[in-house]
Amino acid sequence: MNTKFLVLLLFIFSSSLWSQNNTFAIQNSNFLVFISANSFDEPKTNIQGSQYINKDFLPSEISCLSEKTPPIRYNVFKEEMEFVLDNKLYYAKKNDNCIISLGTNFYKYCENYDKENKSGYMMILNKMNNPKYTLYKKEKIKFVPEYIPNSTYGKEKPASYVIDKSKYYIQMPDGMAEFPMKKSELIKLFPNHKESIESFINDKKTSFSQESKLIELIDFINTL
Repeated sequence: MNTKFLVLLLFIFSSSLWSQNNTFAIQNSNFLVFISANSFDEPKTNIQGSQYINKDFLPSEISCLSEKTPPIRYNVFKEEMEFVLDNKLYYAKKNDNCIISLGTNFYKYCENYDKENKSGYMMILNKMNNPKYTLYKKEKIKFVPEYIPNSTYGKEKPASYVIDKSKYYIQMPDGMAEFPMKKSELIKLFPNHKESIESFINDKKTSFSQESKLIELIDFINTL
């Protein structure tokens, strides 16, 4: 019995156990919708990699639902929150008024978060209650097509799902702004706090390439 089958068997058992101990009426919920799929595993293809950063279904809560919710996982490539009941796959309806917790992480669906008017699930990084400025992380998985060289000297590469570099965004009073990678650009977002922010960055030796430092910086800005 291989490891993959054991993991599959364990999830089916835990999902079944959850269903027996909790009632969750899909047909009566305005928040959740069903998709026509009978398997919760990725399609068997020659594509390498995964559509998920974490394939595990995690304990979940949805802020705008009073019912207990089943374990959920985030399909980063498809931009879908997935869960399984009775061996059928469901997607959570996208709602920008709800926060979804998966394990220790919190996600919110954000519409038109960049200049290209993209929408998707964003991870909330700063855990302050009702912050003036919220720091979001946009995870991304991209599809890289199969490469077939034009000559015998090249090497074929199969199609693959690749984890792309995450981007960070700040929820400002007037909309979403991509987190600047330069101090001077950040100051432009908060011109009234120029000296305080510059002093904090210099004292803390803030690196704009470290996620923990960005969280620390936004937490400080929220105190100004």
